[in-house]
Amino acid sequence: MIADSGLVPVTVEGWSKPAWADPAALATPPRGRHRTTLLSPFDSLIWERARTERIFGFTHRLEAYVPKPKRVYGYFAMPVLAGGRLVGRVDPARAGHTLVARQVTLAAGRRSRRWPGPWWRRRAGWDCTDVRVERVDAPELREPLVLELARALA
Repeated sequence: MIADSGLVPVTVEGWSKPAWADPAALATPPRGRHRTTLLSPFDSLIWERARTERIFGFTHRLEAYVPKPKRVYGYFAMPVLAGGRLVGRVDPARAGHTLVARQVTLAAGRRSRRWPGPWWRRRAGWDCTDVRVERVDAPELREPLVLELARALA
């Protein structure tokens, strides 16, 4: 069946099993590979928890039904995809014309001063004129994050 599919064998970093790809997909230059974006907790990239943990080393659970005192990342935390890696989570909200990052959490070892801005640009369509960041797990990133978010809304 594989021989008739037209797929070619490929090596996947960190994966020991056979893998296959469409040659046309391999010939196409990557698009948006380094774009940073928020993923819905229902995005197909993360809804299969075991696969997400195996491929990305990233565990994500929707905490909307978890009692507030027991939540770790926030009510509707959204994974942040940057450079092909899941690098953290943001629990976004809106209060009037204010964009709110209720909680920003970066995955261990993946802290960067450059990741926060682009994901918020898509939120600029919410007609917000102000930004409020409530909690950041890395205090040294709070100020750069606020500045980047304000720039994204400008």
